[in-house]
Amino acid sequence: MEKEVKLSGQERLLKSISWVLLGIIVAVFLVPVFLPSNFCFGSIDYAIYVGGIAGPLAALVGFIYVYLTFLGQQRQLDNQRERLDRDEASKEFSEYLNLWNEFRAKVTYTWDKKSGSKAFDSYWANVKSSVKNDSKNQEFNISDPKAFKDSLKAHLTTSSFNKATGQYETFLRMVYPLLEIAERGKLESRLKYLENQLSEGEKAILVYSATFLDNKDFAINLFKSGFCQSLPDDFLISSDHRKMIF
Repeated sequence: MEKEVKLSGQERLLKSISWVLLGIIVAVFLVPVFLPSNFCFGSIDYAIYVGGIAGPLAALVGFIYVYLTFLGQQRQLDNQRERLDRDEASKEFSEYLNLWNEFRAKVTYTWDKKSGSKAFDSYWANVKSSVKNDSKNQEFNISDPKAFKDSLKAHLTTSSFNKATGQYETFLRMVYPLLEIAERGKLESRLKYLENQLSEGEKAILVYSATFLDNKDFAINLFKSGFCQSLPDDFLISSDHRKMIF
């Protein structure tokens, strides 16, 4: 979009210059009309006068219009390339989404026998509670991202939800590409669909992992832009974390 606006501004400037040059060319032809005593329309002096001044200006106007045509073609090619990239990203997004749905349907949490999105919600509730208990027992500031990072990582990775089957790590490996593809392809509607599909526990796992553990810029940019901001405070480890994430 920024490139397109820049090109549009450049085109307007060049068109304005060309109109000014055309006005000068017309004025060159009209000068002998207002100064008939100095020119004879059939003389060599008139031909030299017109050719010497109007000729280069006309050539410059022609070059400007050729360049404007080039810019128009370049914009069409850029738009076509952008549409192709978006279509390719949309197809890739759908493929990853199908894989993620297949994986999610098989997820189980042996601690309470829950499955699917409910397993993620239960898993996150235990992780959140464990980190809070660590902050009390180990006396670290839970509102300091550096202070609670080790506790968060430990409980996310050593829980029975992940330790035996790697379900937490697999979840991230499958969701991160979805976010990356959506950001690259500017698939706002697909992102909204994904957000609606995610449970609150899945959103919490995603935003905490991407923000505090993995520092994924593409995910952080999406969070700052509104993705997953519907996450309730009840699913945050601390209410202070909202401003750190979003």
